[in-house]
Amino acid sequence: MAADFYSILDNFKNFIGGRTGLFHWCLFCLAVVMLFFLGRKYQEEKQTVRFLVWPTILVLLFLFNPLFYRYVGSRFFAGVYWRLFWMLPVSFTAAYVVVWLVCRWKKQAVRIVVLVAALGTIALSGQKIYSKATFTEAENEYKLPQAALDVADILAGAGVSWKVRSVVPNELLCYIRQYRCDIGLFYGRNVGGFISGIGDDEVAMYQQMCQEKPDMTVVTDIAKRNQVVFLCFNRTEQEIPDDMKPYGYHYYRETGDYVIYMLGEE
Repeated sequence: MAADFYSILDNFKNFIGGRTGLFHWCLFCLAVVMLFFLGRKYQEEKQTVRFLVWPTILVLLFLFNPLFYRYVGSRFFAGVYWRLFWMLPVSFTAAYVVVWLVCRWKKQAVRIVVLVAALGTIALSGQKIYSKATFTEAENEYKLPQAALDVADILAGAGVSWKVRSVVPNELLCYIRQYRCDIGLFYGRNVGGFISGIGDDEVAMYQQMCQEKPDMTVVTDIAKRNQVVFLCFNRTEQEIPDDMKPYGYHYYRETGDYVIYMLGEE
């Protein structure tokens, strides 16, 4: 039970995202408490308590419940449990209380001061999201890495069924099937614990693809055992043999930093 609760806390930390998020979370909690007491004092605010305060408390009771996490969260939301915290009306509740405070004052000058103070507190405590670390100019109209599009077009251009599986470098995993759904991958985002579990072969293959020098015997044995037709490597990030024929794969095509091998003989 304690382990489940600590897992919930880890997910909560992912949700608030550090010190800045913790400050905004405190503002949200303060806003919920204020609404509760406002509902007791003002008749017109009782509806607000019914539609904001009680649902918020109910959601919190579920999300921080170790039993709910053990039997629901860890089974159906493994790796993404923190996203369930999005159900909490954090921004709306804080905004509602600020507007309520502004409207309680009759003098226009005081209203402006209260509003500016509230906006300044939120803005100055936040972080700039449009920075080089978090925002880059799109390479194409799909807003995906161009390398992913090029590799996907080559795989799809082979004229094989979408059931034919491929292995691609880790940096392309989340983009290939965003661009084309007619390409089958040996594993995708689920390798990180998202959506569904994976088998031992997928785990072993992923571990090899994380290596600077993958063991090609292990890679190709797993690939052939699971009918993986295409193997794609980033030759600038990984050391790969000049000739893959001894492993049962032959050179197919390349694009940019990526070289693709196909199962069988040429």
